[in-house]
Amino acid sequence: MDKRLPPLNAIRAFEVAARHLSFVRAAQELGVTQSAVSKQIHLLEDFIGAQLFDRLPGALALTLEGRALRDSVYPAFRILEESFQRFSRKPPRSKVIRLATVASFASQFLVPRLASFAEQFPDIELELLTSDRVVDLTKEEVDLSIRYGAGEWDGLISRELVKGELIPVCAPRLLDEKDHNIDTLVTANRLIQVFAQNEWNLWETESGVALPKVEHAFIIEHFMVAAKAAIGGHGLALLPRLIVQEYLTKGVLVEFSEPMNWHHSFSVTHLPNAEKNPTIQMVIDWLFTEAA
Repeated sequence: MDKRLPPLNAIRAFEVAARHLSFVRAAQELGVTQSAVSKQIHLLEDFIGAQLFDRLPGALALTLEGRALRDSVYPAFRILEESFQRFSRKPPRSKVIRLATVASFASQFLVPRLASFAEQFPDIELELLTSDRVVDLTKEEVDLSIRYGAGEWDGLISRELVKGELIPVCAPRLLDEKDHNIDTLVTANRLIQVFAQNEWNLWETESGVALPKVEHAFIIEHFMVAAKAAIGGHGLALLPRLIVQEYLTKGVLVEFSEPMNWHHSFSVTHLPNAEKNPTIQMVIDWLFTEAA
């Protein structure tokens, strides 16, 4: 037994025409021509093998078969309308941008700017996915990613968002205001190590300040935890400026030496064709404007 449905456009055209008893008004509701509605009705009549409308002079009336079909089709469309009504207040998915990044970048850069973003782009909904794992943009529903690293990921476009540098910071109370001696500061306090490559080795080379020979570093892998440890006076840290800028402004951290160039930084990363989406491009442009 053949259970195929007729074309859905034909069913929809019939439902609207049966409701208005007018091909003209049906065409207006559907946004098509009157002849297009008439063609769809003919398609449906050919499919079921029965006439659905009596075309009277200046009027349109349903046949017996037409009334029976209307009574069956009408409830089905009402059920569909009710099913989709709960989605009516949500923005189109094309206006929803999912951005994956680490929690430190989200908290220090994105969250303080969410209100201004919403004011500037009221039609764009920014969804933040925070995770320490590297999100696979080819397999997951993510439009953009802010990653921290060397900026080279296979198959992806990556652009450095902020300069790769580390800021030497500590709690203000660790500094002797009368005698700001870096050698003394480093010798008297523990180092907070964040990177596996040991950032302090490079700092020692660039600064010319000898590090203590005794191993006494805190190993803390998370930027925000390292920053909190430094604020608490538990040691000296080398951290990205984006992470510590808020604390420097508030005065709970101070720079005790010159910034150091670093081979890792925060980068905007996406699939090669992502920029073809104008909404994604607007978010990318906004990120670089804010970072500047």
